[in-house]
Amino acid sequence: MSWSNSQATSSRVATSTPVSSLLVAQDDDILIPSSSQVRQTFHDGRETWQYFLGEAIDMPPGLWPAGTLDPYITLSDVPALPANLPQSRSTRHVDFASRSRPSSVYPPEDPRTPIRCHIILSKPASCFLGISSKTTNSLAVLTACWSYILSVRLLEMQGRKTRYSTHRLWPQQVQDQEQPAIYLDGASPALVRWLCAILCSELGYSVEGQELPPWAVVFHGAGIRLFLAANMKASTARDFSPPSSSEATKLLVELCQLFDLGTDAVDDNQWESLPPYKAAFFGALMLPLYDGMRFIPKFPTPHLVPARCGEFSIDIQTNIYQYARDLRYFMTLSMHPLALGSILWSIFWQPDVECHLVSLWLASILEVLGPTIDDSRLEILVKTFASRRSRVALWWLSLFLLGDLSTASWIRRYAETLEEKYGYGSLSPPDPMVSAWTGSKQSFLDDEKTFPDATRPGQVSRADLLRCRANFHLQDTASIALAWRPWGYMAKQDVEPELWPCLESKCSRQYHSFTWYHPNKSYPATFGFRREEKRDIKQVPDNLACRRSGEQCQSACQHEVKLAPSKKSTLRMLSFLVGDAVGGRHSDNAAIPNFLQHRWLRGWEGIMSFDAPSLPTLDVDVAVKEPSWFLRRWIKGDNDARFQTYVGNSET
Repeated sequence: MSWSNSQATSSRVATSTPVSSLLVAQDDDILIPSSSQVRQTFHDGRETWQYFLGEAIDMPPGLWPAGTLDPYITLSDVPALPANLPQSRSTRHVDFASRSRPSSVYPPEDPRTPIRCHIILSKPASCFLGISSKTTNSLAVLTACWSYILSVRLLEMQGRKTRYSTHRLWPQQVQDQEQPAIYLDGASPALVRWLCAILCSELGYSVEGQELPPWAVVFHGAGIRLFLAANMKASTARDFSPPSSSEATKLLVELCQLFDLGTDAVDDNQWESLPPYKAAFFGALMLPLYDGMRFIPKFPTPHLVPARCGEFSIDIQTNIYQYARDLRYFMTLSMHPLALGSILWSIFWQPDVECHLVSLWLASILEVLGPTIDDSRLEILVKTFASRRSRVALWWLSLFLLGDLSTASWIRRYAETLEEKYGYGSLSPPDPMVSAWTGSKQSFLDDEKTFPDATRPGQVSRADLLRCRANFHLQDTASIALAWRPWGYMAKQDVEPELWPCLESKCSRQYHSFTWYHPNKSYPATFGFRREEKRDIKQVPDNLACRRSGEQCQSACQHEVKLAPSKKSTLRMLSFLVGDAVGGRHSDNAAIPNFLQHRWLRGWEGIMSFDAPSLPTLDVDVAVKEPSWFLRRWIKGDNDARFQTYVGNSET
């Protein structure tokens, strides 16, 4: 679009793209950004993201800044799953009225099926991350190992037992090690039997009950082959019982030692490479989100040959055992796709971008990163994210490690529609609980309230107003799913008096602890990883500063900016703005004159349906009808004692 006002661009009505889908600047409008705002936001965004892209391009290929690949930077105050869990599928929300209903009221849930992973000949997304061939060749096998460890750990917490099923791979005995396969010369019988089960096309182990853990995987078709040495014999199902999570961790260490799947040496301590065991751990944590969004995990054909020499570092063994011991913390985030989604999309959130300017900010990102996405330069893309928010970039790396290239198209669709995948809603709304857990902000609501501006007496910012209102609705997830800040100020007299003390005070909301809920069991409060484990976490601060651009568009400068992100964000903000602290909703709460007549609100009932006609003022001395007998007795005091007794009983 041309950076000009709406009159100058009215000639674009007849273009192939409907003008309603493009953001057209308009000066002096109550909702639509002005020409100067449009120019400034777009160019500032482009300048900012070009800086991060340049940082990523300057990084050595295949190497990452030291510390950015540490999974513990994401934990911070994340609570651990309870050590003892019910055997049913977890319930995300149970409304109060439904708690007393018998279970027969609800239809039975379909049993979860294992996630079907594919071994493909073409390059999956993991091959575009700059990781070593050692990592790509082992990624499928090690991801299956971590998948099993996560799954069995959850089953152990539920008190459910496992046993090997009749499904398994049968290794062949050959000498040629040139074919892409897993050559198990020197592996223990327990390791061989375990791999035969977890790399099968059907689930190689069975569990008590029908509900499978969300990390359970199988491999589609006959994509993985196992070979044994000539002097080895494949074990039968009766020889072993499936390993526990701790036993499986030991087998994973044995596997890494057998094939020397450690970290490649890096001369400069400012950089680190992604070792196979860690890449697979990241990928396994992303499996529930893949399943929820119907993505297909895709891996290169495994090819593992026993190492002739090499030393497997004791530090790597320590890391693997440490990950296994801390699984309950990682599982809290991993098993909830909405939590991971809120983290993923916070990579694009900018604290000082107002809701009606979101289209410009996202369009600038797409202009800078679009060629990188189109060329599948995923290593550069993730490093760009890491330059801005390392704790968030780690989850994008996990997303791409599972191999589905269509996940990269999420970014373009999100930048144009605020939705990442058609027909699946959106994972992008912020989660204030996850923000507090990870220490990585996702919304302007996560910022502290500002002090009253002395230059604006009698006015309060709308951002502070919504922050204060959010304190009254912390249990209502719909009222806080708002990332982008509102613009401007409003008169304090237009704010409900209940909020005046909050707006005038210096108090701020702080996260304290988390308590797991179950209707039949009580759990103690949990204070998160750092306080419970008493371990330090490397601090990796976000770089959310917006870089200002002095560039100005020329008259011939054209940028096509989609309307949807700004419009959706603005209407969502207005929906929250009309709701007061006590639950009432009225357009007057927004203090924006005549905004219901704005063209962005045509056909939209998100606000208008809550408005009600004003009631006439009543004369206190003239009653419409006689009071009821109960009201007359209450006025005379006949029921005063009964009323006091009722209040006392209700308090106890």
